[in-house]
Amino acid sequence: MRSAIRWLVVLPLATVGASSPASDLGISDSGHYITYRGEDLLLVGDSGTQCVMQNANIDYRGWIDDCADRGIRAVHLWSFVPPRQKADGSVIEDRYGYVYPGLTPWARHEGGPPANDGFPQWDLTRFDEGEAPANYWPRLRDLCGYARDRGIIVGITVFFGWPKWNTPERPDWAYHPLNVINGGHLTDEGDIVTAPQTIHSPGTEVWREDWSDGWPDAKKTQWVWERLSEKLIRETEPFGNVFFCFMDEHSYPEGNCGDHFMEFYRSRGAVWVDWEDRRAGVDWVCSPTLPGEDENSAAVEAFGREPVRPYVLLEGPPYMGDGLRRAMWTFLIGGGHYLFHGDERQETVRTGIMGYDPEVDGGDKAMDKRDWLGHASRLLNRRLLSVDAMAPHNELIGEGSYCLASPGREYVIYSLPGATIDDLRLPPGPHRARFYDPRTGRYGDAFPLQGGQPLSIPKPSEADWVLHIRSED
Repeated sequence: MRSAIRWLVVLPLATVGASSPASDLGISDSGHYITYRGEDLLLVGDSGTQCVMQNANIDYRGWIDDCADRGIRAVHLWSFVPPRQKADGSVIEDRYGYVYPGLTPWARHEGGPPANDGFPQWDLTRFDEGEAPANYWPRLRDLCGYARDRGIIVGITVFFGWPKWNTPERPDWAYHPLNVINGGHLTDEGDIVTAPQTIHSPGTEVWREDWSDGWPDAKKTQWVWERLSEKLIRETEPFGNVFFCFMDEHSYPEGNCGDHFMEFYRSRGAVWVDWEDRRAGVDWVCSPTLPGEDENSAAVEAFGREPVRPYVLLEGPPYMGDGLRRAMWTFLIGGGHYLFHGDERQETVRTGIMGYDPEVDGGDKAMDKRDWLGHASRLLNRRLLSVDAMAPHNELIGEGSYCLASPGREYVIYSLPGATIDDLRLPPGPHRARFYDPRTGRYGDAFPLQGGQPLSIPKPSEADWVLHIRSED
């Protein structure tokens, strides 16, 4: 069995500015885009989901540096998922291949009976403090502060630590801190677990009360989640670059607590993201886990819904190959914000964020994907005249291509592999165009276009291409 511990070098905590506002995040004038420190952004980001906070060996600063160096403006992680491994190495997670130093927001007891993983049980009344990167809360503070210093927004999905499956084939619940076998207070016999999503008094907070062993289970659950939420908000607020997302993919029941925690976070000034059913009450809306490589129609449809909200994809296939690039661009050109789900179903089980753990044999950071994300982010956030003026206008282009435009001023067209750029409709007058290679991030030579009649423009190859056009009037 390999060694369970190989700590990274302890890094100093990022300095928290004493005058930091509650949040430097906002919504653009159009309502469709996100502002950070006064800059309008169409977010392109990378996600490390549970791995970043779960495995203390993940080099989160290296990950943030790689993203920032490419112009990526957001990273995403889950608040926690408990390690699904055994201390003796009889069960290990394939993505890591060894017994790694696992973290959750809570401390473990120093003795007593073991949890299912063979380590001491969790104490849900105490948080995991200490030094970064080996303890949860200093690690989270350092990550948010370091991302802020690199100009990057951090998204944190909260709840419920993925207790979803309770079957022999997928025993997620067996490793969860709220499970009685791990020091918690809940039992659940269903194949899909629902107990951790059930709270005692929706609309009435309980976290300020002193814990009582005599409480009903639902009140204990509510107290644990509220205490976690209050600390997440309090610890990250000084950095001004954090948003929170509820569940993000909604692939299992939310119980009775969704509206309660929307109000809990928003009443404290946190930026709150949730699914379409709560569009009217949230800051941004997150998409479902979309299938397929062409995701333009979902983004365009959401762009047109009322009330207007930024629309964010936080995870979803495809996870590898050229299909990922097509999914990213089709969603972005629909006016949606795209964050790549970089922790599973890639070329190998250890491709993606696991490559930032130096103990993972065969770990591959998949830098080609991060390059593609950066190419898209630099075009959309550095080279447009005004991203907030842009909206989907597929009526201006023929089938097989999609258009994001400020009509009469600027156009970004994404053309699928094998498609032609036909029936392009520009207003009368001179325009200047350049092809942009989404694989390399390089522009081709500029060439003139004359608007006023439908245009057909030959692509450099049969592959997917981006065409960037500006009016010269």
